[in-house]
Amino acid sequence: MRKFLIVSHGEFAGGMRSALELITGAVSGVVVLQAYVEENRSVESALARLLGAGEEWIVFTDLLGGSITNQVVRMAAELGVMQSVHIVAGMNLPLVIEVIMADPERPAQEVLAEAIGMARDQIVYVNQLIRNNND
Repeated sequence: MRKFLIVSHGEFAGGMRSALELITGAVSGVVVLQAYVEENRSVESALARLLGAGEEWIVFTDLLGGSITNQVVRMAAELGVMQSVHIVAGMNLPLVIEVIMADPERPAQEVLAEAIGMARDQIVYVNQLIRNNND
């Protein structure tokens, strides 16, 4: 079974799961890690425990190049699980919904390529869109 991990700086990951469940209902297989929320809470130990179990994971992180994404990449590499851990940085809600609701039988790479394209299309400067439609 494919599992999903939403990881962020602060409480963004929890908010993402909350919005996801509001729109789609309860979803199984979704784990949230919120870094730098509680003192002395090691994200690295939680990552090692989750990713080291030998399951397929799709991991959503908040910032490309951020400390959270770097920790996920480093941990997956150290554990030797880069083939079964798919890391997507710069998450947004349309992306997370599309991936989690996708057919679990479809290859993760295919699901992610399609979902990332759709998520990019959701990033729109609405004022400009309205101006263009009014012209």
